[in-house]
Amino acid sequence: MARPPAARPARALLAGPPLAGPLLAGGLLGCAPPAADPAADPAADPAADPPWISIPAGEVTLGRAGAAHADQGPPRRVRVSAFELQATLVTVAAYARHAPALAPTDAERLGHGLNAWVGLDDWQWERVPGATWAQPFGPGRPAAQGPDHPVVMLSWADADRYCRARGWRLPTEAEWQRAMSAGAEGQRYPWGDDPRPGGRPRFNRWEGADHHENRAEDGHVHTSPVRAYPPNAWGLYDPVGNVWQFVADWWAADAYARLAPGALDPQGPPDGWAKVGRGGSWWCSEGTCEGYGLWARGKARPDAPFGNNGLRCARGQGG
Repeated sequence: MARPPAARPARALLAGPPLAGPLLAGGLLGCAPPAADPAADPAADPAADPPWISIPAGEVTLGRAGAAHADQGPPRRVRVSAFELQATLVTVAAYARHAPALAPTDAERLGHGLNAWVGLDDWQWERVPGATWAQPFGPGRPAAQGPDHPVVMLSWADADRYCRARGWRLPTEAEWQRAMSAGAEGQRYPWGDDPRPGGRPRFNRWEGADHHENRAEDGHVHTSPVRAYPPNAWGLYDPVGNVWQFVADWWAADAYARLAPGALDPQGPPDGWAKVGRGGSWWCSEGTCEGYGLWARGKARPDAPFGNNGLRCARGQGG
């Protein structure tokens, strides 16, 4: 499979704490037809704003007991007010309509972003000169990212600016958890604990023993169209996988421990060095990251542009 020519190995993108977490990576390059979604509208315009899904008020659990990572616990039951969330991730085509008014993005300001592809070592990222949301692999390289794929190579600050420019906002972490779990509790995915129920992929992740190969059994190596897989029970597409989804909260290892049980519409820590991403991405595999699902929390500096981070906006009460 063709991949972009290698750029220089990545170093620290900016001064400060490392761009760590599992919150890393991005791109596209479909290798096989995506899993069909009979509920998806084949005539849906990828440049249109995603439809809004009404999320009912209710309770949800943040975190879990016995988590392998300290920032995933302890479990805290919180309350979330009703709000609305976009049914799909923001697409390349939808972002393009507003890109001139939002320029420059952090990648454009820095002159580069970080991306990955088949053949790199696990946890290896490449600094790609000239990478932008329109060309996540850099100028003159195969982009392969269609208009209906999630826009990537945006930082958290870029995503926040996009939503605010539209009169919306990023969802809080509690809102994201409430919406993506769709009422489910104690399971890794909205539909259960099996990533391939019935032997069929339900989301986009890295499928290979390491990042030297990707079997692409889910039909994709990098990003996938935002309606490639069936939605969750509340009509939200890509509840896990494809790209990490930015939320409003600052990251802290003890963020859940700070929460009072029964807190209403928690906003997360007041400050920090990194912002939270949820859901995992195409780069996450069983051997590296394992960030896909309803429990994992990614993190990245607010000004760091990667090829596996995306967004959807929220509006209404709560945030």
